[in-house]
Amino acid sequence: MPIKKRDFERAAKNKGFLQIRRGDHIFYRFKDHEGKIVDSIHTKVSHGGNGDISESLLSKMYKQMMFTTKADLQNYIACTVTEDEYREMLRSKGYIV
Repeated sequence: MPIKKRDFERAAKNKGFLQIRRGDHIFYRFKDHEGKIVDSIHTKVSHGGNGDISESLLSKMYKQMMFTTKADLQNYIACTVTEDEYREMLRSKGYIV
C-alpha cells in the first residue's frame, strides 16, 4: 500500500529529520540530540509523481532510515513510533543520536 508523501513529510519533520529541497528531490537528514546532522541516516523523495511513495521506494527508504522492516517505517509514518522510540532503536544499533 503506497504512503502519501505529505504523511511521510509530517512524520519525518516532527521526529528528528531536517528537510532539504534541492532540484527535483526532497532530502531528509537526521539530526542528533545536539541538532547535528547524522550523515548515515537519511533518505529522499521526489517532488514529482502523484503524491504517493511507491512500495519499491519504501523498500529503499526503510533501509536508509535504519529500520529493520518496511512495516517499521510504516508504523513510524503512522505515528505509532515516537521520536524517542526511533532514537532508542537507532542507539540499539550503535548510532549516537
